[in-house]
This record gives sequence, C-alpha cells and structure tokens, in this order.
Amino acid sequence: MSTGYGDEEGMGPMERGRNRYQKKHYAGALQAFTEAVRMSTGHMLLTALDHRAATYEKLEQLQPALKDAKQMIELKPELSKVTQELVQKRDIITKGVYRAIYDLKGERELALKIYERGLKKVKVGTDEERVKLQAMFSKLQNLQEPRRCLDPLTYLPLELAQMITEQLISKSWKRLLESSHKLWITLDTSCAKRQLSQKALRAHVKRSNYTVDRVITSQAGIDAQRLQYLTKYCKKLQYLKICYSGLIGETLLSALPMANNLAHLELSPACSIKLTAVIDALNMVKDTIEVARFYHVTGARIRNAVWPRLEALKDLHLTAYEDSGQIYNLLDVIPNIETLSLFAFELRGSEMDLTHLRKLQNLELVNATLPAHPKFPETIKSLDLTSLSCAERVNLEMKLPLLESFSCQHSAVSTIAVQTIMKSAINLKQAKIGFRYDEPATAATFPRCQSLEELSLQASLYEEADLIDITTKCPKLQSLNLDDTYITGVAVKHFVGLGIKKLSLNRCNGVSLDAVEYARSKGVQVQYSFRDRYAL
Repeated sequence: MSTGYGDEEGMGPMERGRNRYQKKHYAGALQAFTEAVRMSTGHMLLTALDHRAATYEKLEQLQPALKDAKQMIELKPELSKVTQELVQKRDIITKGVYRAIYDLKGERELALKIYERGLKKVKVGTDEERVKLQAMFSKLQNLQEPRRCLDPLTYLPLELAQMITEQLISKSWKRLLESSHKLWITLDTSCAKRQLSQKALRAHVKRSNYTVDRVITSQAGIDAQRLQYLTKYCKKLQYLKICYSGLIGETLLSALPMANNLAHLELSPACSIKLTAVIDALNMVKDTIEVARFYHVTGARIRNAVWPRLEALKDLHLTAYEDSGQIYNLLDVIPNIETLSLFAFELRGSEMDLTHLRKLQNLELVNATLPAHPKFPETIKSLDLTSLSCAERVNLEMKLPLLESFSCQHSAVSTIAVQTIMKSAINLKQAKIGFRYDEPATAATFPRCQSLEELSLQASLYEEADLIDITTKCPKLQSLNLDDTYITGVAVKHFVGLGIKKLSLNRCNGVSLDAVEYARSKGVQVQYSFRDRYAL
C-alpha cells in the first residue's frame, strides 16, 4: 500500500523520519521520529529527540519542542550544544517577542537562565560549542543592559528637542542632510509666509537628485516661474496640491504641459478656478492623471464644453460656486472612474445613465439636480444624494446589492426608492434618510436591514412608535441620530434595551435629563442639547 512518502521499504524509523522531513511531510516525520524515540537509548535517543523537536517547531508546536529540548539536557547536561539547542528553538535572542512559553513573558530573561545553567554544567575549555555558547550568552547580557545613549527626540519634550536640532549647525551635519536624497523628495511650502526664492528652490531640487515627487505649495510659495521649474526638472512629480487664496488659471496651465507623470492634482477650497481652466488642465495631463479635485469651480454654466477622454482617472471631485454648473459629456469620457463627487451641478436631460461606469464605487451628487429617471451601476458601494433637487420626483427604484453607505437627507428621493435601495443592499452599514420631501406617515413598509449599524433619521416626521418600530428592524444597530424629532424617554429606554451604543438627541425637547442620564449610566454615548427657543 502506498504511503505517499516514496519507497521506504527496509528503512528504520529514524531514516523514515528524515526522508519525510526532507519532503516536508512533517506530520509523517513526527510519527516516525516518535517511534524512534520509543525505541532508542543513549546518543541515538538524543538524536531522535533533536529531530523530533525540529519537527515540532516546523509544525509550530512550541510546547512539545521545548519539552524534548529539556529532556536532551537531562540526558546529556555536559554537552553545551544541547543547551544552545534549547534556547535557539525559537530564536529567543534575535526575535525577542513571540508567544510566551509556560505563560512567561520576557523571553530574554528565560534564555539567560538557560544559558547560565548550561555554562555551569559544561567544563571550562576551548570546546567550539562552549565558546559559541559563551559568546551568545554575553551578547544577550549586553542586550539586557540599559542603553547608555538616549535619543533626545524620544525622551525630551518636543519643544526642547526642536531647539536642540535647530542648533545642529555644522558642515558635517549639513553634508549628511544634503546627501540624504529621500529627505528632499517632498516640497511643502503650504505654511510659508513669504515666497520661496529661486535659489532655495533649485537647492532643494538638487538635494533630491531631481526626484521630487510630491509638492504642496501655498500662494506665498508659488508663482508661474517656480511652478514651471518644478514640472520641468522634477520628472517624477506625481502629486501637486495648491493651497491658494484667490483665482488661479494661467499659473497652473503654464506648468502642466511639462508634468508628464502627474497623477494627483488638487486645489484647496479657497483656490478658485474657472471650468474652462479645469478642462484645459485635465487635457494637459489626460494620459497620467488619476486623482483630480477642484473644490471651487466658477463660471461652470458653459454650454457645449468638450471634456478630454480621461482613461486613467479614478477619482474626480468638482464643486460649483456662485451658481450651479452644468455637465454635458463628462460622464462619457471617464470610463474607469471609481469615485465621482459632483457638488451643485445640474445633470439634466431625458435620462442619466451611468451603468457603463463598471468600476464606479463611490458616487456623491450633493446639492445636485438630476433628471427624473437616472440609472446607476450595481457596483456602487457608497451613494450620497444629500440635498438632491428635481423639478419632478426622482425615480430611483433600482437595486444596488453592494451598497454599504447611503444618504438622501433633505432630498427629493421617493420613499419607494429608499425602500427598494435599502432592501436590495444586503451589506448596508450606514443610512442617512431623515427629512425628505416624500416621507410616509407611518413606518410600516420600512424594510428589515440585517446589516445596518448606523442610522440617521434627523428631523424625521415619524411618530415615536414608528421610530421604535424602525429600530427593531435593524438588529445590529449601534449608532442612531434622532436630532430634531419628537421622541420621549420611553423611546430612549427602548433604544438602550436594544444595545445601541451611540445616541444623538440634540433639540429633542420631549426627552428629559433623567432619560439622558439613564442612557449614559448604561454605557451609551449620548449627545444632547436643548432646542433654541428663538429658532424659527
């Protein structure tokens, strides 16, 4: 009958174990070495124990490996190699941290005791194994001694450490810093109060060996000439973030044609840019750009704007200011988009079909205007339709099985659409569905959400009994936002009983302080404030 270990006919248990060990059949090797231990005496028993301990180690069974090693010492205490074998079974010296044996911690102390015991048992001499054992014992002792040199950055207050490093002015220190190219691959002038000189900029780029790949700059630290220098000579530039206050356009556009590897372009919210400049900028880096974020787009109501095809783009954020912007062919030129955020944009037309965006996972259409019958791909995991408006009710009766986060507060999304989406989203973790224009009178049709952990019904018009009914349909609910609702302490007590860990009850005048204190005494984190009596 075949054993799966090859031809073992005529082999003894020791030979069978070695054969299986070489073929990495450790379970079979352990069986053979155990048989050899039972049959052997003297040096053969010592060898069998050694082989079995090594096999136990391969199987990550540390307790029996240690037991075999101790038995080896009891058999031949005069052999220094045996003592060394015991300590090295799990590399106690070099690894320092591993699963404690016998529920002990501080493996180095245990190793020291074992080494010391072994050295006492072994005769003093020039035995090669004893010399090695003594060297390892001394090395471990040195590791246990407290360090004489302390790192000031670790032990001193940050302010004092900063003062010390500022005084480290010497040619050798300067050469050390300048020769460390990786220290200079990021250029950050976002906190600069005056413009970086051309000389300082060139010195920084030279110290990086012209490998600057990340630039974060401010209005004070940048101009067209300096930005052009960076994109021209830093061929590895991949990340560019401009923290600017005011309108930017030509400064950026004059430098981008030379940024051949730019993958991330971001302008701060205070940095405004015209929509035409956005399109021109993306056209210049269309082959490499992966992330583009513009938080203050002006002049966005442009008809017949032609967007370049952006095959590499994965993340796009556009926020329109002054008036709502209009998007025409953008959705047709971003086939590989994964995260799309459009704030205050109009997406009008007979229909909006995004089903061709097969990689889209995160979609934000905040304060946006949609056509009546939009279509979203089933790949979406996060959908934010906060403050969505429409001339007629938006029909979103679609299934999104991968959805994990959903928000449609202050929106025109219908109740039927909310129910359809939430019912199909079997992995839904977070939902913000309060204060919608089309909120039903009762919660009888609210779907069961087995996976929901966080729910916001802020400013909802549901009655207290309906809110209680909704929470009972969410067995895994951990966080609940009921700001600006008309609940009482009865509901609070019910929520505590459900095991909810976080409650937001701001401006819930029907909830007493006693109910809040009761919830907190049960370990619930409660946010609670009074309603402003003068609020409209």
